[in-house]
Amino acid sequence: MAQTSPAKVKVKGISQVALVVKDLQKAVENYWNILGIGPWDIYSWEAPLVYARRYHGKPAWAREKIALTQVGAVQLELSQPIEGDSIYQDFLMEHGEGLHHLQFLVDNVDETAEILVKEGFPSLQSGHCGDDGAYHYIDIKPLHAIWEPARNPTNVGIELTHYPKI
Repeated sequence: MAQTSPAKVKVKGISQVALVVKDLQKAVENYWNILGIGPWDIYSWEAPLVYARRYHGKPAWAREKIALTQVGAVQLELSQPIEGDSIYQDFLMEHGEGLHHLQFLVDNVDETAEILVKEGFPSLQSGHCGDDGAYHYIDIKPLHAIWEPARNPTNVGIELTHYPKI
């Protein structure tokens, strides 16, 4: 007989694994040259692409560079903090480079985050991106991980750079 989990949020799949790095360009080159992972789409993760950003519940401004690629069914993200308050910068200062968060896709990001917050897990950072994307970074301490319920935008509305160049 199959058991049913009492969890109020049920993750059906991990869509992304993200790492924080000090030098994004060097990291994408290393992933490409050592493991053949890529090509990479590189974004300036800042306004106007990212908006309504909150950091520990308060409005905030920050800039990062991020790089995304698919590795099978999972997206790999590399994030380099540039300036401003962010959980990426916090992580880099506290832990150095390394695994930062796991992402799962949901239809309603705010509703999912609200359920997790009510369960006692704070939203460390949140925001919107592109035309209809949204995210929350939730600190789920018993799982020793930050989990990101997210909805990917259908249109980011900005020009990307690529590595290697197309």
